[in-house]
Amino acid sequence: MVTRAEAATQTEQKIMNATVALWMELPLNQITLEKVAERAGVTVRTILRKFGSRDGLFDACLQKDASNIEKKRNQANIGNIAEALDLLLAEYEEMGDAVIRTIALENELSGAKKLLDRGRAYHREWCARVFGPYLPAPGSDEYEIKLAALIAATEIYLWKLLRKDLQRSYSQTLQVFRLLVDGIIPNSHP
Repeated sequence: MVTRAEAATQTEQKIMNATVALWMELPLNQITLEKVAERAGVTVRTILRKFGSRDGLFDACLQKDASNIEKKRNQANIGNIAEALDLLLAEYEEMGDAVIRTIALENELSGAKKLLDRGRAYHREWCARVFGPYLPAPGSDEYEIKLAALIAATEIYLWKLLRKDLQRSYSQTLQVFRLLVDGIIPNSHP
């Protein structure tokens, strides 16, 4: 028998999963509470009771990493560049189109800006952690420059340029990412 608290948690998770699934398919501004409710098999009233508003729902999805972006990326072992780039590109392949659609709405929707600001902060932290063994001492000018270069060399815009605009294969895209990272931190091969 499922307790009331477990049922509430399951309902909350179904709503967030439905929201993420819709984000993968639609621009953020086209995700309505009605569409989320239909996908989750609940009422709009249930969503409002649990999250307060559409923005509240989006905030909850961000706070709980409902799309599992951070969970997947955090599997990269510190200093293992090949593994890190594989995980990163797998994420971009899965969610890149949704992120690019969200970038297009950044100046129109506060929810899009909040999502992207969190993503950018996480990407910086991830680069600092994963590439940390190859970086100069934190706080130095050289550290900030190399970290900024690594952030740029692994940015989703580069994935879009290579995969979508230039029609490069996954393998070719991975090679370009690796070439750029190796240029920033030479002798990083194990």
